[in-house]
Amino acid sequence: MNRGIEIASEVADSSRSLILDQVKYGVAVRMAVLYLATGGTATGS
Repeated sequence: MNRGIEIASEVADSSRSLILDQVKYGVAVRMAVLYLATGGTATGS
C-alpha cells in the first residue's frame, strides 16, 4: 500500500479499515496454496 498515492492515510488508518486483516489472511492463504502446490495434501471432511 502506498499511502497518499494508492490510498489516503486517513482511510488506511480508519477504524473501519480492513487492510491489516487482508494482509494477515493473505499470507495464510498463500502459504496454504504453496503447500498444496509442492505436493502437500489437503485434509478435511
